[in-house]
Amino acid sequence: MRDREPEPEIYSSADDFYNSIYAELDYTPEQKKLIEYGRTLLGKRYNYGGNSREEGFDCSGFTRYVYSNALKLHLPRTAREMAASGKAVSQADLVAGDLVFFNTMGFDNSHVGIYIGNRRFIHASPAKHAIVIGNLKNEYFAKRYNGARRILS
Repeated sequence: MRDREPEPEIYSSADDFYNSIYAELDYTPEQKKLIEYGRTLLGKRYNYGGNSREEGFDCSGFTRYVYSNALKLHLPRTAREMAASGKAVSQADLVAGDLVFFNTMGFDNSHVGIYIGNRRFIHASPAKHAIVIGNLKNEYFAKRYNGARRILS
């Protein structure tokens, strides 16, 4: 049986999301803006090559869109290019806003998401056809993890 991406974490309300992830962590204003903006896109559809609310998002389009709209920071277009941005950070030192990278297509840095804390990240999932929250502890993502980059100082 082929290893598949797990079911995403579903939150029935903003309060559930806040209580599960957000309330426990001490975010900077920049981190808070990123997470709040990304959260507004949960459930939006996945579309390969997409980079807008109207057409949907792929993983790098989503990441780029959130950074651009929340913080006016412009990232490169592809996950591979993003993996060369910022500063490398170990998984143990991840903070909200760091970019997390995975090998989901047979090559390094083929998928990217935004770390939001508590081992979770928000990303555009081709398997789930939507913007969802993933968990780094899940075996699927743990086996495919390629590293992280810090964009925010």
